[in-house]
Amino acid sequence: MNIFESNLQPMRYFAMKAKEKLVQWEKGIPEGLSTGFKSLDPYLMLEPDTYTIIAARPSMGKTALGMQIIRNVAQGLRDSNDNGVCAVFSAEMSGRQLAVRMASEMCGVNSHMLRLGKGKPEDFRTVENQLSEIEELPIWIDDGSAPSTKIMLQRLDELNHEMPVKCMLFDFVELGGDEGGTEELRISSIHKSLKAIAKTLHIPVIGLCQVSRDVEKTTSKIPQMQHLRYSGMAEQVMDKGLTLMRPEYYTERGEVVSDVPIGNEMGTAFANVIKFREGPVGGVWMAYRKEYAQFGDLQKEKMYL
Repeated sequence: MNIFESNLQPMRYFAMKAKEKLVQWEKGIPEGLSTGFKSLDPYLMLEPDTYTIIAARPSMGKTALGMQIIRNVAQGLRDSNDNGVCAVFSAEMSGRQLAVRMASEMCGVNSHMLRLGKGKPEDFRTVENQLSEIEELPIWIDDGSAPSTKIMLQRLDELNHEMPVKCMLFDFVELGGDEGGTEELRISSIHKSLKAIAKTLHIPVIGLCQVSRDVEKTTSKIPQMQHLRYSGMAEQVMDKGLTLMRPEYYTERGEVVSDVPIGNEMGTAFANVIKFREGPVGGVWMAYRKEYAQFGDLQKEKMYL
């Protein structure tokens, strides 16, 4: 057996790899792909071999954020003439729905009004033109129902033979089709397998997750590690973890959210970094325009938690 075809390598091999990275870092080349958000990149740069979880209660925008990150990565690949692609497995929304949402968000049109047939004529033309632009983005979408991680790896491997896969997103983990004796074992298996995909293909993998209703009983409404469903395995295998909370969702329903600075109640979202294997945890406020399901970096004058 050729030892250099094995995963078992001497320290010299890994030290050499580390030195190569040091040279890149010294030149100011950061590790990984940018999320496209300056506020998130210090925590959430998309590094090879890493599994990142974005988790939230329904209507907090986790799919919107995940797809904006994928779109930003895809635009970066295209602009740098990289022939790589991003892969999205969507067990919740169809590819058509994702395309409409992406185009509408990018051009600032309310997609809900379009679906109701109540949009302005110019809104339909604007989104149509935006769809013509995003169809050139290097994004591949599999919207099959409840895909298993085994099928994901197979399809990624097939795609990888045609063009290099640089990033993957799965929306969302609880709808994966993996088998397991109990719901906890099934979801734990999905988390482990998503991490395995990241390491096998040497790409960043993002998994979108739900959090339990228990977070609604807290005054801050900000999900923590224990609020992840069956959090034990997720906590072990993920390299980075982020939860989302939009105070506007609660204030519109007459609920009080603690620890939100005055002026941050509307049009914002709190991104809470609950795990960063190789760096600090923390949190940042982001802008969020709910009519377009659009995230953005918050203006400097806004306060931070």
